[in-house]
Amino acid sequence: MGNLCDKAAYASHGRSALDFVHVFPLSPQAPRQARHSLEPLLGLVPPSLFVDLQIITSELVTNTVRHSGGVEGDPITVRVVCTEQRVRLEVEDGGPGFAPIFQTPTTSSTKGWGLFLVDRLSDRWGASPDGMVWSEVDLPAR
Repeated sequence: MGNLCDKAAYASHGRSALDFVHVFPLSPQAPRQARHSLEPLLGLVPPSLFVDLQIITSELVTNTVRHSGGVEGDPITVRVVCTEQRVRLEVEDGGPGFAPIFQTPTTSSTKGWGLFLVDRLSDRWGASPDGMVWSEVDLPAR
């Protein structure tokens, strides 16, 4: 597949905003690749929030791999918009979408933790009918 940056488009909007897009092939490696694609945020967000963003991204991309109905190699698009106020993550897979409803897993549950984690780590999140899932995390005031 080559370097991930071959499929990335970066646009910097001054010092206060960063907007970038990566496209990954649907595969078991996609969640790991998506986590690593967030590296441009290093130094722009607090380290603990960077970890939260990695978890959110990994969970959203994992759901795409498991539930989108796509086949290996189909594109998964991850867009990140970082401003002074928040980071917005968008994951799009071209699938049918879903209602952003989940049941809280029990402590003995081995499945169902992904959207629970997204819900707890995001300040806002949702899904659009066209298969795009988004999450926003507010940044602390500087």
